[in-house]
Amino acid sequence: MFFSSLLFALLPAALAKNIAISVGANNGLTITPNQTTAAVGDTLTFTFLTKNHSVTTTVFSGAVCPPPAGGVGPNAFDSGFLSATATDTPTFVYTVVDTAPHFAACMQGGGSHCRAGMTFALNPTAAMTYAEFNTNAANS
Repeated sequence: MFFSSLLFALLPAALAKNIAISVGANNGLTITPNQTTAAVGDTLTFTFLTKNHSVTTTVFSGAVCPPPAGGVGPNAFDSGFLSATATDTPTFVYTVVDTAPHFAACMQGGGSHCRAGMTFALNPTAAMTYAEFNTNAANS
């Protein structure tokens, strides 16, 4: 009885996956991949490769850029500004707490990085696609 209870308690953690995401690869204003689908308990590990960037939740449409410090929405996340150097590539880990769509972007440059396409979608849907979010960001 104890063993089966322990097994069921540990099973979700054992099945959780980690999704690796690069921020600023090749000195670009990119988040790669720019979208992913994840389950509750999965982790997103954002590795900052160049410059000074953030990954901060924002709204899907309207005033997308810049995302505000602290993020927007239920279960918001915000890496804060993280500076990468030749010898230090900081990481930010977010544990997924729901399967709702969340949209994020870089706060840097008063929104210029966000408008340039430094955007990310977690669990986008057919009604709230990454492509539409990215267009909303470019036009905000």
